[in-house]
Amino acid sequence: MIENYINQYSLLFLFVLLSCLVPAGMLLTAKFSMKIGIRPQKSNEVKTTAYEGGHPAFSDKPSRFSFGYFYYALLFVAFDVETILIFPWAVAHGYISSEWGLLPFVGVLFLLFVLTISFIYVWLKGCLEWIK
Repeated sequence: MIENYINQYSLLFLFVLLSCLVPAGMLLTAKFSMKIGIRPQKSNEVKTTAYEGGHPAFSDKPSRFSFGYFYYALLFVAFDVETILIFPWAVAHGYISSEWGLLPFVGVLFLLFVLTISFIYVWLKGCLEWIK
């Protein structure tokens, strides 16, 4: 009983351990490379200023924020949700079963169709053009 429990959760423990060790190793590598001179540590005024949304923060007056960033963010969310929905579908209904038939496949095709039509609409409208 206890061996089965350990076998089931040993992989989870390994992933948790690696997810803690990898960032710590990256930070230690960066610190070590700065000490031996591989990574430069000199900074100037331009490197320390904030840079947000494609506009430098040290301008005289605030510039207008481009609405194009919101289009890209919404498209990212839409296609991210698509990926999150398609992967579990592929695992659960990767084959045509006798219980559901073609219904899951048609549902995913409908989702892909709606996303493709919306992407074509945004593209033809010119919302993806960075400089207008």
